[in-house]
Amino acid sequence: MARVKKVAIFPFRNLTKNPHAREIVTQIFLAELAKSGRFEVEELGNIVDFMVEQRLGIGTNPDRARLRLLRKRYKIDAVILGNILAFRERESVPYINLTARMVTTDTGKIIWKAFIEKNGDDYIKILNIGKIRSLNQLTTIVVKELINSMG
Repeated sequence: MARVKKVAIFPFRNLTKNPHAREIVTQIFLAELAKSGRFEVEELGNIVDFMVEQRLGIGTNPDRARLRLLRKRYKIDAVILGNILAFRERESVPYINLTARMVTTDTGKIIWKAFIEKNGDDYIKILNIGKIRSLNQLTTIVVKELINSMG
């Protein structure tokens, strides 16, 4: 992980019924990772253009040749790929379930992976203080936890 200086985030694969999950999670992950200062983050527009050029569908894992091309073209050390397994509210309680992994562009090896499943009530401290009632707010907190787990 120490040699990873620049990363790219591929749009997360949305496996939920919520049509906005991919955009929300990908944008929040991009913003929070950039804010964290841990890595230089490639522009999402460049990654989307690359995916179109290479005919890579959302959720398609880039093969080693494409990973090397990303490395050469954008000087990217690793890519972050993820799946959104759940993204919903039930009785005004938001719920999210994500997987994410970081893959090097030189070898294609997974150097970090994480799974997180949380709902808004997981953050209650006392007398409903800390209760989270918005999917965007829950997503931001969950993404920060994932980024902190990167070591």
